[in-house]
Amino acid sequence: MTYTCATNARQQYDMFFPVLCPKGCASRTYGVWGNGVYTRDSSICRAAIHDGRITDEGGEVIVYQQPGQISYVGVDKHSIKSSSYGYYRGSFTFTPKIPDSPITCDTAIEDKRFELLTDFQITCPPGCLDSPGKVYGNAIYSYHSSICTAAIHDEKLSNEGGEVAVYTQPGQASYKGIKRNSVTSSDWKYSHISFSFTPDVIGVDDPPVSCFITGLDTRFTVQASLNLTCPPGCVSFEEGVWGSGVYTEDTAICRAAIHDGRLTNEEGGIVTFYRQLGQSSYIGLEKNSIKSSPYGYWRRSFSFEAKTPDPPDCTTTAEDSRFFKEKRFQFSCLPSCAETTKAIWGNVLYTTDSSICKAAIHDGRLLNGDGGIVTVYIQPGQHSYDGTERNSVKSLPHGPSSLSFSFTVNGTDYPDSTTASPDQPGGRNDDALYALIIIPVLLVIIFGVLLWRTCQRRRRYMRFSDV
Repeated sequence: MTYTCATNARQQYDMFFPVLCPKGCASRTYGVWGNGVYTRDSSICRAAIHDGRITDEGGEVIVYQQPGQISYVGVDKHSIKSSSYGYYRGSFTFTPKIPDSPITCDTAIEDKRFELLTDFQITCPPGCLDSPGKVYGNAIYSYHSSICTAAIHDEKLSNEGGEVAVYTQPGQASYKGIKRNSVTSSDWKYSHISFSFTPDVIGVDDPPVSCFITGLDTRFTVQASLNLTCPPGCVSFEEGVWGSGVYTEDTAICRAAIHDGRLTNEEGGIVTFYRQLGQSSYIGLEKNSIKSSPYGYWRRSFSFEAKTPDPPDCTTTAEDSRFFKEKRFQFSCLPSCAETTKAIWGNVLYTTDSSICKAAIHDGRLLNGDGGIVTVYIQPGQHSYDGTERNSVKSLPHGPSSLSFSFTVNGTDYPDSTTASPDQPGGRNDDALYALIIIPVLLVIIFGVLLWRTCQRRRRYMRFSDV
């Protein structure tokens, strides 16, 4: 892989990997969030300079993938100013292990340290009544509630702090707030996971599947597949959907099922949910009255078929079955697709068997080192396609093709002179024929006008001469 100043850890899937950074990254503007521990979407090479691992002359560093952190601190170091940030789902460092951040009055079980744990113990600091975190629920609390403040609310700790056992519980359809032990908890709607301070809690139920439920729900995290019954009317909800056919784990399941054509909005029904591995990118499509969004790498996925298609990559074309009958879709491209051996044919309008991402770089829609999201529009076929070299990508000429694609709504940037071949009706031969007919006619008209004006002048001269 070619590493640039823009490369970040979202584009990598190994737990640790070497990166050879180029020269001159300090002057670039790619974002860096954190200090020592950086968000996964930070520029690796600029973070390495910020962390003192290399200079602006470049060099090799070892990058280690780390769990997400609740917050990241922004610091100005080595001529690079990093930014602070709140919770982010993934991190990286330049050392194998990072110290756990201390438990605070705001720590919640959404902290990545507790991911996949069914029970654990933590030591809460004193004084959480003086600076309480948010609490939602009673006896069973939503996943983003403060653990230590909830422990005081549930009479498991005093304001002196101490050790407490925590048990994860299924998500609830709703949470009821109440004031207890000087802590006022709030009401909350559905949450995909909960916690309590005893293994079995009265009132913990298996909530009905709703339009809000995502693949993060604890009922779905330990089973490879299961059937669930979706209610009707999920189209009108606004819960996010990312992908098409294969969806990010945090996508609303029932809305994805409608998008994928497995259910109708009017009736809902039973659908089979399959857990899948994370994908390098996800496609955005508008189908069945639901518009899904594209996305880059996400660690886990789900689908409604046991076997999923290969993830989109630099070789994906507009002829992929996932785009069948689609007139418009969004696609997330990986970096460095200019190096793929998959060819492209055309200029502004491309044959549908061309690499989408390579064509996007050729058309100036993406930078090769950055990748990104592009919108693709299916267009009518052309009689011929010209090959050009643009943005360090060479496209090839091509004969007739039944369909094309472009990165503009109607492909109007395409030169008129290249929309047809010399041997096809409506091509350059027709233009030449029109020119051969029209130009002589225009010349005859112009000559006639000049001759008439000359005759008029001569007649006027003769008349004055006679006088």
